Amino acid sequence: MDLPQISLDQLSAVLSTVSTPVDLYNTLSDYEEQACLIPPKEVELLSVFYTLFFFSHLLTDQIEEARALTKRMPQPILQTDSIQNCLLLLRAVWQRKHTGIYKILRDLPWPAQVQPVVQSYENYFQNKTLKEVSNSYEAIRPAAAATYLGLDATLAQQGDQEIIRKFTACGWRWDPETQLLHPKPIVTAPPKENGLQTELSRVMALISH
Repeated sequence: MDLPQISLDQLSAVLSTVSTPVDLYNTLSDYEEQACLIPPKEVELLSVFYTLFFFSHLLTDQIEEARALTKRMPQPILQTDSIQNCLLLLRAVWQRKHTGIYKILRDLPWPAQVQPVVQSYENYFQNKTLKEVSNSYEAIRPAAAATYLGLDATLAQQGDQEIIRKFTACGWRWDPETQLLHPKPIVTAPPKENGLQTELSRVMALISH
């Protein structure tokens, strides 16, 4: 079956109809051959397509493949804000720089068509990190935990009760004498997907701001 002609409207339609990040990745993979034939002057279309395709790699934990994608992106789009942001994000993800990841996702400009996927990845990364921290630490400083989850580390270091409650609501225990949080391991079923917006688990909803 032939794919519809790639366009900004068609990419928006894809985002509104795919049910999981895997579906998004597979669909955009099918479109990559068309994307290779788009005239270089169509910078906006190319930039949006490759940015969405890049995020579909991250949402499916294909970091090596995401790096490979950046190597075959068309030259005319490499200096666009969106692709430059992707390259910065890839470096931060590769180096596990949590503060940088959240800053890039939240503060840098992204095309309107891409913003739902950017938010979806922030939710995904935050949820994944919460599980990793919960299952890796017996005790952790509030500021360190806040940094991992994209919360205000300065307030956490000061013992901000609102931030502490975000963690205790997840089942973590707060020891006011040692000023340490004691994570509770999290075991959850794979989250259901609703479009590209991950239906976060209860613990993620309590952490989210």
